[in-house]
Amino acid sequence: MTIFLRAGGQLRARINPDVDYYTRKVEIDGEKTIAEILKEISLDAALVALIHVDGKLKDLSYIPSEGQIITLQPPVSGG
Repeated sequence: MTIFLRAGGQLRARINPDVDYYTRKVEIDGEKTIAEILKEISLDAALVALIHVDGKLKDLSYIPSEGQIITLQPPVSGG
């Protein structure tokens, strides 16, 4: 199954985009949660504050479907 991870900010470089500047194509075997997928691509889930799928917030236990675009958002920082 193929899904697409999108991220900006600090996460963009960590997902190693290959489709465009913000997007990485990920091939997964069977059904896996977002947490399992992040572990598989060596991305610490603690670096992800929000997960958006089809305009809705999801958590790390969400299991994506074929072709879905998963947008990862890092924690907000500043000062």
